Amino acid sequence: MSTRWSFLAGGRGNRQGSGGCGWTERAWERRGTWYNGREMELRDYLNVIARRKWIIIGVTLLVVAAALIFSLLQKPLYESRVTILADINRAGESTTQALYSLAFGDPNTFIQTQAEIIKTRTMARAVYDRLEYQYEEAEYDRREGKEVYIPASLPSPEEILENVKVDRTQNTNVFQIIFTDHDPLLSRDVAQAYAEEYIKDRQLSAIKQISEARQEVWNRITELETQIQDIAQRVKQYTKDTIPPELEAEASQAVNLWATLYEKYMSLHIAEALEQRGLEIIEPAEAGERVSPRTTRNAILALFLGLILGVGVAFLVDYLDVSLKTREDFEQYYGIPIIGEIAKFKGLPEEEREVIYFTAPDSTAAEGFRNLRTNVQFLNLEGDTRLIMVTSASPGEGKTSVAVNLGAALSEMGKKVLVVEADLRRPVLDDYMLEKPSKGLTEVLSGTAGVEEAVISVGNPDFHLMICGVKPPNPAEMVSSQAMRDLLERLRGEYDYVLVDSPPVLSVSDSVAMAPMVDGVILVASHGIAEREAARRTVELLSKVNARLLGLVINNVEAAGRYGYGYYYAPYYRYSYHQEADSGRGFSSLFRKHKGKRGPRR
Repeated sequence: MSTRWSFLAGGRGNRQGSGGCGWTERAWERRGTWYNGREMELRDYLNVIARRKWIIIGVTLLVVAAALIFSLLQKPLYESRVTILADINRAGESTTQALYSLAFGDPNTFIQTQAEIIKTRTMARAVYDRLEYQYEEAEYDRREGKEVYIPASLPSPEEILENVKVDRTQNTNVFQIIFTDHDPLLSRDVAQAYAEEYIKDRQLSAIKQISEARQEVWNRITELETQIQDIAQRVKQYTKDTIPPELEAEASQAVNLWATLYEKYMSLHIAEALEQRGLEIIEPAEAGERVSPRTTRNAILALFLGLILGVGVAFLVDYLDVSLKTREDFEQYYGIPIIGEIAKFKGLPEEEREVIYFTAPDSTAAEGFRNLRTNVQFLNLEGDTRLIMVTSASPGEGKTSVAVNLGAALSEMGKKVLVVEADLRRPVLDDYMLEKPSKGLTEVLSGTAGVEEAVISVGNPDFHLMICGVKPPNPAEMVSSQAMRDLLERLRGEYDYVLVDSPPVLSVSDSVAMAPMVDGVILVASHGIAEREAARRTVELLSKVNARLLGLVINNVEAAGRYGYGYYYAPYYRYSYHQEADSGRGFSSLFRKHKGKRGPRR
C-alpha cells in the first residue's frame, strides 16, 4: 500500500489495539464538539443559527404573539397633564427673596416641596370634593338638555392619590401635574381640578402667612406709635434748646424704626395682592393621550426579546442535541478519516433515492459515490482490500444504499463487484428486485444452494448481488460460522470487490463477529441521525476485535445547508430533476418497490 494512504487504513498486519488506526486514538484524545472541545468561531455561531432557524423564528413569533395578545387584552390608560408656572418675580426685585421665603420657603427646594404637598391625602380629598360638586352641577345642565361630560364613576380620593404624579422641567420654575386613568376625559378633568385646587390651596396658604406677618408688623407699628406719643409728651416739657440729647436720640430712633416698619408693612400689603398671581396654569389639561398599552412599541420590544430568547433557546437545544452536525464533529467522534460524503437528494421518489446511482447518475449524490469509489480504489492500490464490510452504528443511516451504489460505481470502472446482503435480520434488497431470486446467502451458508445459484447480475456483467434469501432463525450463528468465513475467502478470489452489507453495530453483534473476516470496514453515518456516544461506542467495539477501519461515509448531507458541506455541492445544483433522470434508467429496470413490503432503510 502506498505511504499516502497507509495512515488512513493501516496495514493488514497491524491489527493490535485500535485495529491499526492510530489516527483514531489521536482523535479520541481530542474528541469533543464546540461545546466541550475547541473554542467556537464565528462560523460555528452562524451554523447554529442557520441549523436552528425554525426554533428562533418560532420562539420569536410566540413572544411577539404573546405581546400583541397582552396588549390587545389590556385596558387602555390615558394621561393628562397640566403645566404650572411658579413665578416668584411678581413681587419685584427688591423683596423677591424675602417674600418668597415668607410664602414658600427655600426656592431651591420649592418644586420638591410642592410635589409632596400635591400628593397628600388632604389635597386628594379636596380634588374629590371639587369634582363631585362639578359633576353635580353638570348633572343639572344635562337635565336642561345641555351636552356635558359625566363619568360613569368618580375615583375615590385613594385612587386619585395613587394615579397622580408631578414632573418638573429641569432648571425651571415650571412643573406638571399628571393624572392617569382609563377614561381620557376623566383624566383631563382630574388633572385640571388638581391644578386648580392646588393653586387655590397654595395661594390661600401664602396669603395667610403674609397676612399674619403683616399683622405682626402692624402690631409693632402700633406699639411704636404709642411710644412716640409718650416721647412727644416728654419733649413738651422742654424748650427746643433744653431738650436732653438722650431724649432727642430716643425720639429719633423710634421715628426711624416706625418708618422702617411702615415700609415693610406696605411691602407686605403689596405682596398679599401680588400673591394672587404667584402661581398660574400656563397650559390647561386636555383629553388624555393613550400611554398604555403601546402596541407598536411592545411588538418591537417583543421582536428583539424574541430574537434574543430564540437564539438562546437555539443554542441550548444545539448544546443538548447529541447528534453530529459538522464535519469536525464526525472526525472527532468517529476518529477515522472521512472518505465519502453523499448529498441528500429529494428530487426522486423514496424508493428510487435508495439506488440514486442508477436513477439519477448526474445528481450530486451520484457524484459523491464516484468520489467514494476513487477513495476506495486508492485504499486497494496493493490489492489487499477486496472484502469490505459496510455497516453503521444505528438503523436508518443508509448503509445498504451506500453498499449498492458504491458497488455500481466500482463496476462502472470495469471492476467485478459483488454486494452481499449479510443483514439476515432485516433484509431489504429484495424489495427493489423486479425478479426476486429464489436463493440467497442463507441458502449458501446452509449448504442448500451453491454460490452460482445465489448470485445475480444487475444490468451490468460486472455488478452482482447476493440477497439475504430466507430469513434464518439463527442469523448471528450463521454470519459468524466457518461457512461464512470460507465463503468470503472464496469470493475474494472471484471478485475485485466484495461489499458485505451487515447489520448496525450497536443493534446486534453480527457485524462485530464478521469484522475480523474482512479486509476492512467502511462505516456509514447519516447526517442528523448519527450521535456522539453511538459513534464512539461503534468504533470502540470494532477496534476490540482488531477490525481495520477504512473510513467514514457521511450520508444524507444537507448540501444547501450551513453544515460545513454546502460549498462542496452548490455547483451541481444547476442540474434539474429531469436532467438527472433522463440518462439514469440503465439499471433501474431491475429495481422496484413492493407495495406493503417496504423494509426500513438500512
